[in-house]
Amino acid sequence: MMSEITRQTAMDIALAWREIETAEKLLSEIEEVRARNSNPDIRDAFGRPQTGLQLGVPSGSSGLRLFDVPWEMCAPIIKAHISRKRALIATLSAQARVELDSEAIRSAAK
Repeated sequence: MMSEITRQTAMDIALAWREIETAEKLLSEIEEVRARNSNPDIRDAFGRPQTGLQLGVPSGSSGLRLFDVPWEMCAPIIKAHISRKRALIATLSAQARVELDSEAIRSAAK
């Protein structure tokens, strides 16, 4: 039998990497434009320019959202988010190793 990690662990790792890639792309855009001392030309789905980013909880009964989070605050928030996701990946990678080792031990015992 082949050693495997759980589907949940694999999905959690994949989602964390996706989040890092998205955050790094956004951070790159923001830093590139801010280096030219201007605001990024980021537009919403209707083509309206955005003066900042949004932070929020998805819609529903507990939906909350902050609008126009200033660009100068965005880079540190995004960098912290990336760091946190990288730490999560390190933890999940260790968990995956434990899952693989446990599976190998069970297979060897049979």
